[in-house]
Amino acid sequence: MSGAPRRAGACLAALALAAATPVLPLWLFWSDPEPRRTVILVALGCGLACVGGIAVFQRAAGGRRPYAAIAVAEFSEAEESGGPRVAERDGPPRALPSRRGIQGRSLAWYFGAVTVLLSLFALVIGTPQRPESMQRIADAGAEFVDVSMEKVGDVRRHDPSKGHDYYTSTAVVRLAPKAGGPPVTATVHPNTPDRPHTGDKVSVLYAPTRPELGALAGDERSLGDELEGSTMRAGLIWLVGVVWAAGIVLSVVVLSLRRGFSSFSRLGRADMAVRGQCLGPDVFRQGASEDPCLKFVTAWSRTAHFLADVTAEHVPDSLKGQYLWLCWDARQGASGRRFSAGSTPAALVSDGGWVMHGMLKADDAQLMAAEGVSVEKAEAAQNAESRALRLWDPHSAWLLYMAPSVLVLATVLIGCAALLTFDITGVWRWVTGIAGAVAGLALGYVAMSAPYPSDLGSALSSKGTDPV
Repeated sequence: MSGAPRRAGACLAALALAAATPVLPLWLFWSDPEPRRTVILVALGCGLACVGGIAVFQRAAGGRRPYAAIAVAEFSEAEESGGPRVAERDGPPRALPSRRGIQGRSLAWYFGAVTVLLSLFALVIGTPQRPESMQRIADAGAEFVDVSMEKVGDVRRHDPSKGHDYYTSTAVVRLAPKAGGPPVTATVHPNTPDRPHTGDKVSVLYAPTRPELGALAGDERSLGDELEGSTMRAGLIWLVGVVWAAGIVLSVVVLSLRRGFSSFSRLGRADMAVRGQCLGPDVFRQGASEDPCLKFVTAWSRTAHFLADVTAEHVPDSLKGQYLWLCWDARQGASGRRFSAGSTPAALVSDGGWVMHGMLKADDAQLMAAEGVSVEKAEAAQNAESRALRLWDPHSAWLLYMAPSVLVLATVLIGCAALLTFDITGVWRWVTGIAGAVAGLALGYVAMSAPYPSDLGSALSSKGTDPV
């Protein structure tokens, strides 16, 4: 397979993430409604262009291909391209293809999912622009002033389940023009902690140059954020920001649990390796969890489960019974010095030149240590020249196997987000938001399930397996 799908996929994914990320901070912190909407729509348009780019690339490449076919082809690519073939190796390699690209795609997927769903929530609960009456007053030069209530009516007492009682009423106030002239009366609806009476002071917002525009009851605390053009109150902005930060931290935690932080590319004195035979795909069960893996057995009949996102459809029949090198970081999980002590970075290396990155359970790693050899010592003993190795990474060709439903759901999600930047009010705003959320969740599910058979896809997606 050529590198074009991988390069195009990396570029389109980077552009889509760059388009989605600014939407939330723009919505939260830019107070000018019109340019804010314009910039957000441009960002969403870039996201829609990425969706179109995926469709065009798939058509140009001959249509969608099954992920299983791409995964199987990855094993034989080195041989077909004239790569090295070695019947037997007397030691493992020192240098491996880095898995930084795999880690980066995983982190981008987690971060993107958190950002998109939180942005959609913020768009739903936010206010795209000032109310029409406030906009007219603001354009004419709004000010907060305390005025006397000349007439009070329709007084109602409210007793909330939490907090203090308050009163609502309809009051007539007199507004003084800035340039002189007769005062203008206006009707406002204030909220007061005490029962209002004629002559009491109330804070209102009005335009002294055009008092005929009317007034709004409230002070800088209750109307200040809305007058400045903020989409939500400062407290809600802080809440959304904290949730976003927590989502970023959670993305890093999930990455560490599934992939680890190490690039595991340059093997040294802390890394070990053992020669053994691959028994084929299996499922590692521990408690209620099930993880796909490749079963590996050594000459001493020690068995290890190499955790990787593979099933029987993803590997050729010839892999079963093939002898491979299993390399792992012996420090991880050995002394509790890592973030997740349950597993350690590992890699399978074939004599045909491919390398598969994954994880190895700490218990298996400690069991293998008695039979394994230090990679550094083995390399020094054989003094062999380094050979060319190629990373087994079919997920990097995701452009070729993504289902058309992913493109449709992404388009619906972007369309709902674009609509929410306009002044849609009431139930229709929530209907649009719920439709976008359903499309977003369905998009995540379909994308995660794309590389896997239908009977395994639901189990993997429920356990947080990412599509990279």
